[in-house]
Amino acid sequence: MPISSAHFHFQQVLQLFELVKPLNRDHSLLEYVVQDVLGQGGFGTTYLCRDEHLQKLVVIKEYTPHRLVRRGPAGNLEALGSREAIVFADGLGKFLEEARKLALFHHPNIVRVNRYFQAHGTGYFVMDYEAGGSLREIISNLDGAMPDQEVEGLILPLCDGLAQLHRLGLLHRDIKPDNVVVRPDGSPALIDFGAAVQFGDAARGPIPFIGTEAYAPPEQFDPTGDLGPWTDIYSLGAVMFEMVTGRRPSPARRRLTDENFVSVKDFVGGKYSDRLLSLIDKCLSLDRRERPQNINECLVLLRADRDQRFRLMATDISLKMAAHFCNWANPNGGLNVDELIAFMIAFPATDLSWRIGKGLPSKETAERLLNTSSLQAAEYCAGVFADRGFQRSNRPISSSFVLGRMDEYAATYLLDRRKEEWRYELTLQHLAENCISASHQTDVPGFIDLMEQVTDRARGRVKKEFRKLYRKVTYRRVESGWVKEFVNLEEDDH
Repeated sequence: MPISSAHFHFQQVLQLFELVKPLNRDHSLLEYVVQDVLGQGGFGTTYLCRDEHLQKLVVIKEYTPHRLVRRGPAGNLEALGSREAIVFADGLGKFLEEARKLALFHHPNIVRVNRYFQAHGTGYFVMDYEAGGSLREIISNLDGAMPDQEVEGLILPLCDGLAQLHRLGLLHRDIKPDNVVVRPDGSPALIDFGAAVQFGDAARGPIPFIGTEAYAPPEQFDPTGDLGPWTDIYSLGAVMFEMVTGRRPSPARRRLTDENFVSVKDFVGGKYSDRLLSLIDKCLSLDRRERPQNINECLVLLRADRDQRFRLMATDISLKMAAHFCNWANPNGGLNVDELIAFMIAFPATDLSWRIGKGLPSKETAERLLNTSSLQAAEYCAGVFADRGFQRSNRPISSSFVLGRMDEYAATYLLDRRKEEWRYELTLQHLAENCISASHQTDVPGFIDLMEQVTDRARGRVKKEFRKLYRKVTYRRVESGWVKEFVNLEEDDH
């Protein structure tokens, strides 16, 4: 082979493995002006840009498959050959189709794609610029690993966003701490969808590997691998592994031949709940059939322990409400004790739901907290009333009875919350209608006065205990790195 030909062949091979040259600073893409290059991978380049029309920062992802194209002098992408041009056109079509789907998708914990367009012979999509720091920065700068509460506080919202993404038939394929932005208010957002693919794409042809080795499961390295929600779930498990250990897990391909792989329990056993560590190990299973098969399965495992703590808290507060009432009231034949017990069980769950939902009570949340505990709580409260001489019916209080009353009280409770001067007026009036018989209407004012005290004290207990279990974490950048701060979720609570 002549020297010139050998040199030419070497340059071609070298070019195949070089990343496509990014656009220069101040380069214009429609109304967007490039400010900086945020990152570059095998298939995409990410830019920080300024929207000259709206005068705000945005992030733009450019489709730049480096094995197929080069950057021309005017900024256009040019295929390396006719075969590469065919593959590039097919990939560009998928890139724009996925961008179209993402543009229709809105979730507070998934970065928003605002538009997509074609220019310079390739495709682009425009995303919101998320202020804050990456989870990678926070893990690197904070002393020690994150406790359970912080792990849950970040992972639960991401799971909720991923569940909706998967319902659209899309996989992220590159979930890692670098692609999770933690906003100044402590909420996470999943970013960088340059590797996203649709379910079933492998059936239409080979899918090249895009991702990060330490966070990718075995099937992602196989061009015809069986990809599904379990693929992103593996990556999510790898992120949680790093959050609790401070180190990346061993890559999946190395683990396939490594008999000495150490599970997360071996690293941090005793420092975290078995529930969380078991979930991480399940997510990191090399056999995708042993992982949770969808995000809902992850949520069930992740929420189980916290819900149990909430249920115990609600039951304890119900008992305290019963004791408080009986300390100040005398047995009275005009009082429907069963109705009063139903309220005392439903109220803490309703208030908890309001706080968990950040002011938007969720019937699903309240029912989840009530379903497995209401019968036991009813039995305990009935015992308190019986010990003080109150008479109730001989019928057991059923879960359906409590849930039915919860719907009524939750509606009036929400209306009360919206009033400037909050005194449970509608809630307690409705309670009095259910609890005081027509022959004892003169007891209504005294009953409402006492129940206002009982309810207000119960709400205070819920608020106090909730803050212990469900504090919000925010992160603030300082000169030395990052510091975390705990804030209460009900700053506007009145």
